[in-house]
Amino acid sequence: MSPSSSCRAQTSPVAALTALFVVCAALSCYATVLDRSLPTTDRDLAPATLDNVESALADDTGTVNLSRLSAAPAACPDGYSCRVVVAVDDERRVVGPDAPTDADSDSTRVSVRIEPGRVGFGTLRVEVWR
Repeated sequence: MSPSSSCRAQTSPVAALTALFVVCAALSCYATVLDRSLPTTDRDLAPATLDNVESALADDTGTVNLSRLSAAPAACPDGYSCRVVVAVDDERRVVGPDAPTDADSDSTRVSVRIEPGRVGFGTLRVEVWR
């Protein structure tokens, strides 16, 4: 039989797209039900909050600017309290209330503009709690 024979099995594009839609919808429903049925722990908010705070404090060069420290709480998630600590050399700047002992925390090493023309290496720490 030749490949151009009119006896070949064919389907309409609408039927093929409908079948594809049904398969994708079934997989999406299965994944959603499976995700909700698995036990989960509380979200780990500190790493994401640390990234947001670092972005809020950093200038165009990527250096943390201490003059922007008062804007750090705005980068915290809604409905949560947070404390931001920048430590460089022997100096420590803190914004926010004292954190409870069960607060989620994360820290990273950053370069900090101490004053114009002077940059030091320090630690940026974020503590998040509800």
